[in-house]
Amino acid sequence: GDIKDDPSLFSWDAEEQQDFCPAKELTDEPKEAKTEQDEEFSLWMCQMQIFFTAKFFPAYQHEKVLKEKIKENRIRDAELAELRKMKDEELAKFIAGREAEEAKKQEAA
Repeated sequence: GDIKDDPSLFSWDAEEQQDFCPAKELTDEPKEAKTEQDEEFSLWMCQMQIFFTAKFFPAYQHEKVLKEKIKENRIRDAELAELRKMKDEELAKFIAGREAEEAKKQEAA
């Protein structure tokens, strides 16, 4: 589908994802020392981590895979075009040879 049709790419429930963030585990300061600004920053960090790990990195990997497949398809298409060209040339030679034989038969008759 289209990216615009996927609301999960642009929004998420912060309360639902709050337990996901390992950044909480990295802080050594006691919970009482956290200010509202620290909590907002921690929430923002969690949101960024979720965005990158759940949305950005998989999308980037997918893009890399698609680019590689496109490259492989172009190479394969070029090889197939070369084969078709060779077959067309062989067929043209065969037709020209057959026409030459028919012309000789008509001249002999």
